[in-house]
Amino acid sequence: MAAVLAPVVGWSFANTIVKIVHVQPVAFAFWRLWLATATMLLVLVVTRRRVTWRILKASAPGGVLFALNLVFFFSAIRHTAVADVLVIGALQPALTVRGDVLWILASVAGVIAFVVGSRSTPNWSLIGDLFAVGSLLVFTAYFFVSKRVRRQTGPVEFMVCVTVVAAVVITPIALLSGQPLSGIRWQDWVWLVVFAISAQGGHLLLAWAHNHVDLTVATLLILAETPLSAVIALVVLGQPLTVIMIVAGLLTMACLGVVVYRATRTSAVFADSEDAEPAPS
Repeated sequence: MAAVLAPVVGWSFANTIVKIVHVQPVAFAFWRLWLATATMLLVLVVTRRRVTWRILKASAPGGVLFALNLVFFFSAIRHTAVADVLVIGALQPALTVRGDVLWILASVAGVIAFVVGSRSTPNWSLIGDLFAVGSLLVFTAYFFVSKRVRRQTGPVEFMVCVTVVAAVVITPIALLSGQPLSGIRWQDWVWLVVFAISAQGGHLLLAWAHNHVDLTVATLLILAETPLSAVIALVVLGQPLTVIMIVAGLLTMACLGVVVYRATRTSAVFADSEDAEPAPS
């Protein structure tokens, strides 16, 4: 659980970097992925791990989804408020959790109220919110794919393959986007390196945690990124939070918190019952 929460804290701070650098979102995704690829290849050499064709083939769909998610997510961050992007992303449990329908519906209502409340702020953008919805759908698919593939591969090997494939996929997208890939200020290069290393380290920890934390619990723990990012965006970027947004956000987190508690208890009871069963002869 700590390996899930650590990336959440790092990502919450890193989200503001996308907003402050003078690099367009697709170009940012391009350099973020190629810098991360170099980092992961170095990790692969240092840890003396080996990537096989089987692992690469199994991880490829995750790499495609990973690249598309970054394009949607960075575009959303640049076009609308950080809090909007993260609150919309908080709907992921509605796509992954089985049961607790009433609590999930209440959290969805909270997200809708949050978005409506944010329309009065100068940072709100409809196109940005649509990008955020696209990111939500793609990342949910990536989460399921990575959970399945991680059952048969190590976290380092998996993230190396995912990152390499994502970097290859993002390259033609970046070239066709028309967004400049050169002429980046040295200050922005520093932020890019910081973002790439911290974000990739977080994804590596999350990939490792997949085999140790229930999918539902991991999904819901990631929701802590939402209120933390909103507060950091308020402090660092000055992005306002209206009363409606605060109330709706608290409602959403409270409802999903109930689901976290119930899912955690269910997982614990299931594990205890398995331990209590006699071993087969």
